[in-house]
Amino acid sequence: MKLLSLYSLMLTAVSLAASEPTIQAIIESARATVGTEVALDGLVTLKVNGAIKPADPRLPGARILRIVRKPCSQRLEVHIDDIIETTLLEGQSGCIIRSNPCSPDGRPELRKMTPEEIRRMAFNTRQLFSMYREDSENGETVDYEGIEQRRGLQCHKLIYSYPNGVSTTRYFSVEGKQLVSTITDKGVEIVEIGSQKIKGIRFPERIEYYQEDKLLHTLVLKKIEVNKPLECGIFTIPVVRQTK
Repeated sequence: MKLLSLYSLMLTAVSLAASEPTIQAIIESARATVGTEVALDGLVTLKVNGAIKPADPRLPGARILRIVRKPCSQRLEVHIDDIIETTLLEGQSGCIIRSNPCSPDGRPELRKMTPEEIRRMAFNTRQLFSMYREDSENGETVDYEGIEQRRGLQCHKLIYSYPNGVSTTRYFSVEGKQLVSTITDKGVEIVEIGSQKIKGIRFPERIEYYQEDKLLHTLVLKKIEVNKPLECGIFTIPVVRQTK
């Protein structure tokens, strides 16, 4: 009888192990909710016009223009009233330009991005194109942390980590397979809301950002262009007199 019970326990353990999904299966299922492999791997350029709406009505809103190109180029423009802040990344070089057309001299201010700022923006750019896959070329790995409740849903919890300490936690629903929530290593939770399909790829209609369960702001995605030709030189780091 003892041998029979032991055999039964062994069969149960094997059955549970076999039913546990692999990391690859979770990621592939999640990618399939966004688009086909052909569409996702074929994403080369992305241009997004949107608006940032702060949760605090006392804070000003902003218009944004975000342009990215594979593998690691990005231009982010944030317009707040008359001020325009443009962040440029081209490979391992980056700068931030602040301009105000209404200022007396109209001259823009430029500063080089710090190595940490470049690392963060490069990470952000690569993540747009990897679409849940680990960035193994740059040392990113993925660990499975089991099933947890997130935003009312049972979710697979995956932790993506780089050797330099940058990490991301993603929750994918067990039932629907789609991404439910993303939490950065800075403690900011990112939640995608709604759906719009462009060139065979599903994008959210808006993105909410939370810190300690408190809504910070919402990014509304107004217009998205996929794989459209980009203006020449939009990622070029300008040679401008730097501010101290």
